[in-house]
Amino acid sequence: MRKIPSIIVIIALFFLITAFSANEEQMYSGTIEGEEIPILAEVTGPVQAFLADEGDTVTKGQSLVQIDDRLIRAQMKEAKAGVQAAKAALDEVKAGTRNQEIKKTLSLLEQNDVKIDSVNIQLSKLNDLLIQRKANIDQIKAQLKSAEETELFYKDQLIKIEKLYKNGAASENELKVQEEQVNKAASSVNQLKAKLKEVESLYDMAKKDQSTYENQIKELQANSKLQQAQLSLQQEGATNHTILKLASQLDQAEAKQEQIQIQLDKTNVMAPIDGVVLRRNISVGEVVTANFQMYTLLDQNKLKVKVYVPETRLNEVELNGKTEIFVDAYPDKAFSGKITYISSSAEFTPKNVQTPEERTKMVFEVIVEPTEGYEQLKPGMPADIRFLNKETGK
Repeated sequence: MRKIPSIIVIIALFFLITAFSANEEQMYSGTIEGEEIPILAEVTGPVQAFLADEGDTVTKGQSLVQIDDRLIRAQMKEAKAGVQAAKAALDEVKAGTRNQEIKKTLSLLEQNDVKIDSVNIQLSKLNDLLIQRKANIDQIKAQLKSAEETELFYKDQLIKIEKLYKNGAASENELKVQEEQVNKAASSVNQLKAKLKEVESLYDMAKKDQSTYENQIKELQANSKLQQAQLSLQQEGATNHTILKLASQLDQAEAKQEQIQIQLDKTNVMAPIDGVVLRRNISVGEVVTANFQMYTLLDQNKLKVKVYVPETRLNEVELNGKTEIFVDAYPDKAFSGKITYISSSAEFTPKNVQTPEERTKMVFEVIVEPTEGYEQLKPGMPADIRFLNKETGK
């Protein structure tokens, strides 16, 4: 009779251990992650300012980056002038042409040609100056290379004389003379480097002036083209075909202005969501190009947990299946979730999950997204997942 209670206790313990093991097998561990949103540049240009740093919380519509917009603003100015010119030409044709207006257009054409000639002369002089400065740069670079080789030679000689001096085979005076030679050579190298930097700076300034002159010529030539077209229309007289043609030119000019406005708007890069800055990949003055990833934002409202399920337990999961999520911060709370992704192919368990023995198993990646607890659950929290029964939901 005494053996019966012992058997009952053993049986009870067996069922408790079995139940505990089964419950343990239903738990899968992972880490809560937020969705990463890349912030890409859509225009090319140097970064004028970045307005958020790693770890900062940003709101939707908040400015993150200001890209230098001076070039695009210059293009916008030119586009607006084109719209105004096209509109004026259309209005003038509709109103009728007078001889006085033809004379005025001829005068404007002549003035424009004089300006083009003047700028071309300045540009020609500047091109000659650039050739001269480039030759100076090449000459100084050659001198610098020679000076650096001389410095290296004297340094090698100094090392030899220092050894001889230590062995008593060279006098102190010989050592000092050689040190002086090294110092003179180093001074010459430094002077040439400074001179090279100065000449290169002057060359860069001249290149900027060259670009300015070239843009001025393009603008003046565009004005001449418009004025010539306007003169031809004035001399021919307005026809329905002419009016339609000018109206089309106005539409094209306005479309160009709208396109440039879109580009201008893209120089002010704004946050598309409320989130946290995970990574900043830019610095002031850095030139970015289209599709360059400047920031990575974390969307804390789109949370997920990746877990890895053995093939033998894959029958426990299905898309949109219900789950419970447990985190250490709220030990008595089970947050509801759902399965949003099940991998179609097996893989080895990632090295950062489970034990070394389990890492050799083939598993399927499963993604669970919370359906509640967005205020309590945070990216980085370790989490345990329990899949609920498909039929009972428990």
